[in-house]
Amino acid sequence: MYIGPKPQRLPWLRSCLLVAIIVIGTFYASVLLLAMRGVYVAPVAFLPEALHPTATITPTPTEPAINVENRAAGYYENGQVDKAIEEYRHVIDLEPDNYAAHARLARLLIIRRQYAEAEDSARTAVDLKPDDAYSNAVLGLALDWEGQYDKALPYNLRAVELDPDNVYAQAWLSELYSDMGRVDKSVPAAKQAVTLDDNNFEAHRALGYAYETSGKYRNAITEYQRAIQIAPNLGFLYVAAARNTRAIGQYRNALAIIQQAIQADPNSAEVYDEFGWIYYFLGDYDAAIAQLKRAAQLDPNYAPALGHLGIIYFVLQNWENAVPSFEKAIALGGDRAEYYYSLGISYVNLDNCPKGKEWIDKAVKVNADDTAVQAAEQYYNENCLGSAAPPTRIPPTRTPVPSATPKPQG
Repeated sequence: MYIGPKPQRLPWLRSCLLVAIIVIGTFYASVLLLAMRGVYVAPVAFLPEALHPTATITPTPTEPAINVENRAAGYYENGQVDKAIEEYRHVIDLEPDNYAAHARLARLLIIRRQYAEAEDSARTAVDLKPDDAYSNAVLGLALDWEGQYDKALPYNLRAVELDPDNVYAQAWLSELYSDMGRVDKSVPAAKQAVTLDDNNFEAHRALGYAYETSGKYRNAITEYQRAIQIAPNLGFLYVAAARNTRAIGQYRNALAIIQQAIQADPNSAEVYDEFGWIYYFLGDYDAAIAQLKRAAQLDPNYAPALGHLGIIYFVLQNWENAVPSFEKAIALGGDRAEYYYSLGISYVNLDNCPKGKEWIDKAVKVNADDTAVQAAEQYYNENCLGSAAPPTRIPPTRTPVPSATPKPQG
């Protein structure tokens, strides 16, 4: 029963609805039949545009490359090298022809010792912009760190030719001259870089390195400390200062500096390698091994840490661990007579004279005039030739000399 007037029936409306249902049902039945027979029927937009399955979705705007590039520069300034690398790679994804991004990425890859990729990135920058001084300079730097000095020099000189006032061109030319043993040219080039921009950390780092390679460790420390003042978040600058502080025998001060490096760059194998090496000079072998293992965990391909581990195991007469440490370091490019003869002596002490001779002979080829190499030869002769008896003594271990360069180990 209805309360109020009874609604009137609309027979014509019911008829229209019935016809509509029949038409729509016939249409969908036809579509289903055709689909069963393998005939494609394009969708018809009965639904509103926003709900239709073929509706166009407005894409999210792509972030401008300049924003990403600025963010990468900020990460680097804050010492977050790995994040900066990620962002520069993102810039290159957005703008493959951005020569500046390729060049800056190369510089960061050198810091992380990814030399092959750094060289490729720098070459791309030069290919894209052959007359750019920075790109040529960073390619020279990459080749320098790979030990390809003769190949590096033309690019460094080209960079200076393109722009004599480019501080990076002068600084990295100085670094190359330092590695080539040309102190007569490295110091003037670095001083020129400092004159061009006294607030550029690369200029002071280059001058510090020029002093370091000439044995003027105190002068080097002064320049590295100035570089740290300019760029206090870059861990590798602290490593350089700590290395030279260690070189003058101030091990506790070096330890304090390297702890600052850990705060600045806790993911750097180079930082932990120096940390462990300082402990070695302090005579705390357990702490040294722990830090060097940490370095190897951060970067399993970091040869210096493995070489230093080998030396400590050698000093402790732990031949079983010394052998794999030296072999890994050598396989990763640690081409040093010290590694060769130490590995050879380790094998002799493991009663493997043939392997011992193999490695000692390699040390002779590298530096036959080295007194430590000659002592290793004598040790082999006394313990392996004409006698089946086990080794009777350990040859005197030469105290490792503090490195005169951050590139080789020591």
